[in-house]
Parts: sequence; structure tokens; C-alpha cells
Amino acid sequence: EAVEKYDEVVHNLEFAKELQKTFSGLSQDLLKAQKKAQRRESLLKLEAEKKKLRTILQIQYVLQNFTQEHVQKDFKGGVNGAIYLPSKELDYLIRFAKLTCPERNENL
Repeated sequence: EAVEKYDEVVHNLEFAKELQKTFSGLSQDLLKAQKKAQRRESLLKLEAEKKKLRTILQIQYVLQNFTQEHVQKDFKGGVNGAIYLPSKELDYLIRFAKLTCPERNENL
């Protein structure tokens, strides 16, 4: 009876091998997709950080300009494309700029 079912057993073993290969291939495809997604996610995070840093540097640049005398005069008088700012508000911006913007050493 065992000899009679030999072909069936061999066929089932071949089927199991093929099934195992299919599962292995699917597992590798899934791992590749996960790695791609992780890379994409890390790139998106990096771009978001760059955007934040770029915004911070732009704001610092604008604030640092408020510490320059000719810029202050323009805002006090509302000339050269600057809007008029009362001295009190301009002083607030200047103090805020000094607190948030580190001084640069031009020699470095």
C-alpha cells in the first residue's frame, strides 16, 4: 500500500518545495518593500528637518537686519520700502533679535 502511494508522496513533496520557494520570494519582496519605505521615510524626515532649519535661518537673518542702524532708520521713518514701526515695537524686535540670534565671528 505504501508503494502504491509513493508517486503521490513525491508529488506532495515537490508541491511543498514550490510552495516554500514562493513564500521565500514573497518574504524577500516584503523585506525589500519595507527597506524602501524606511529609506523614503528617513528622506522625508531629513527634508522636513532641512526645511525647519532653513526657516529658522531665514528668520534669524531678518531679525539680525533689525540690529543694523540703517535698517532701524528705514523702519522708524517708513522709507525705502519699510513699513513704519513705532520706536517701542522696533526696540522689542531688536531685543528679540539679540536674544535669539547668536553673534557671528567673521574671522571664522
